[in-house]
Amino acid sequence: MGQIILAIIVILIGAVIRAAGPATRKPHAAGTAKVAGYGFMFAGVLLAVSNVLTVISVGEVGVLHFLGTVHERPLDQGVHLVNPLASIEKMSIREQSFPEGGGVERIEAQTSEQLNVTLEVSILFQLDGAVAPELYSRLGSERSIKSSIVLNAMRNGVRDAVATKSINEIFSPNRRELATDMLNEIQAKAGDRIEVVEVFVRDVQAPPRVREAIEAKLEREQEVEQERFQTEIIQERAQQEIEEAKGIAEAQKIITEGLTPAYLTYHYIQQLGDMPPGSVVYVPTEGGVPLMRSVGGGN
Repeated sequence: MGQIILAIIVILIGAVIRAAGPATRKPHAAGTAKVAGYGFMFAGVLLAVSNVLTVISVGEVGVLHFLGTVHERPLDQGVHLVNPLASIEKMSIREQSFPEGGGVERIEAQTSEQLNVTLEVSILFQLDGAVAPELYSRLGSERSIKSSIVLNAMRNGVRDAVATKSINEIFSPNRRELATDMLNEIQAKAGDRIEVVEVFVRDVQAPPRVREAIEAKLEREQEVEQERFQTEIIQERAQQEIEEAKGIAEAQKIITEGLTPAYLTYHYIQQLGDMPPGSVVYVPTEGGVPLMRSVGGGN
């Protein structure tokens, strides 16, 4: 509306200058005033026409409002012929990050054990163009919508999601499940007014005593894993020794079964032939009294 009022003022100025020209006694001055008057009026007409035609860029919707009444149908991208006295609020329907500029929102929340944690969270969202007039009617500009809907839904959704998680789940290396739960809660708070595309959990901080307890727990888990690994090595070595003992016992059994009297006599005679000259051996007898003989040399 401000532009159309300015256009009317410019046209009136041009008309005054045009009318005042003939009253001038100097012909040259009258001609100059006439040209200037027409110039002002032409500029005013152009300004008025530019206010009648409006262009909605790609990725935007326009909300038309006049004298406190908001048009229910949003203006889609393209050129529109509108009431020159009406105002147009343009809103982006592209995916946007919140906070803007790659920032993060620091949110304090409590876990299921009533432990306080601080999370750095950002979201990617998209405004529903179909409800833009209704949102503008209730909340105002796009910046007001972000502070009223996006920020509040983000804070409440994050707190509700964290309240269902334990401290171990919050500090789990895999935060994908936590981010998904946050997205669902934020979307539930925002309703169908915006679409939450994605949630990013940048950092999670806990009180010092909680961090120390978590670090101690992780260290103990690593120690238990190392002890389990050493136990497995010992068990494997013991199993190898058992298998080795079984093999030795099996070999001894085979040897024992093969040591018959005939074989022992044959082995005894064979060894006598390999002994050096002058060797003394005991010769078994049937009466049990050994005899000593000097044998050897293989002869």
